[in-house]
Amino acid sequence: MSFTAASAMGKALVGVPVTQTKSFRQMRAAPAGRRSSKVVAMAGAETAVAVATRWALAVPTMYAVVSFNEYVTHRWFQHAEFNKTDWMKALWCKVTGAEVAPKCDGGGHIEHHAETLDDMSLKTDPKWLKSEPAKMLENSKYRGTAFEYDITGLMVLQMLPTSIPILALMGFSAPSGMAIILGAVAIHAAVWNSLHPAMHGMEDIPLNEGLNVPLPLAKMLRKTGYYNWLYKNHTGHHVMSGRMNYNVCCPGMDHILGTYCPEEEWYAKARMPAGAETRDPYPAGEYNRRLQERAEKGTVAAELVDGVELELEPELVSA
Repeated sequence: MSFTAASAMGKALVGVPVTQTKSFRQMRAAPAGRRSSKVVAMAGAETAVAVATRWALAVPTMYAVVSFNEYVTHRWFQHAEFNKTDWMKALWCKVTGAEVAPKCDGGGHIEHHAETLDDMSLKTDPKWLKSEPAKMLENSKYRGTAFEYDITGLMVLQMLPTSIPILALMGFSAPSGMAIILGAVAIHAAVWNSLHPAMHGMEDIPLNEGLNVPLPLAKMLRKTGYYNWLYKNHTGHHVMSGRMNYNVCCPGMDHILGTYCPEEEWYAKARMPAGAETRDPYPAGEYNRRLQERAEKGTVAAELVDGVELELEPELVSA
């Protein structure tokens, strides 16, 4: 079914309404001019309501679609659970004709987890920085925390198979549907980039490198309940070794698929380093400052957990 055909069917389902409210006899009895003007006015008003309803429904619909795509990418690609899911590998081989499914490496995300302490700061100890997992992050300016434009472009492509059929069935035209998809991905990228790099102590990503909101607005957003909710949810994801709370910007699918872990459960398992209590939640530039501190003093007291440097956790870097 083409996008146009699906869109036409969707308009019928969503409700481009029947505008004739009088009987045929009543319509014939009315003067022609008055009759036509009333029909046109009613049709215009009711069509406007249907269009407004469709656009209003697009907001929660796209939130759900983004939540689904974010979850799938984070769990099965970034955490490489695809490698452990036999039915997914079998489906890949059937669709592509390949004899063996490819192995996901997570794109550096598993290594990002190994580098992150439970207060969301990043380790800078020499033993870690010399390890093979840490070397995988050396070519990433933001150490795997930011959505640069190439990542955002990949997300647009990923969103198409799930978004286009849904938007078409809702009655949106191809241009309108594409505008909605691009808008949803842009908002997701801006929320991610105003939240994720800074919470891990990396610099705020400038607009020439990735979608983001102006820094003054980002600082305002970080004080809202929404960002506080996202922050705690993502902290739980790290504390639980990347096995819970896969959604970052659009929580939802975790609640549906049973992978949500509330704060009261994950906090009891956290191993907070010495600097956790006084740490700014969004200390942009912290990572580079700690590298400098370690170069000058030989250690960073804020990174110590129970007085020692945390050892590398092999299970986080062997997918």
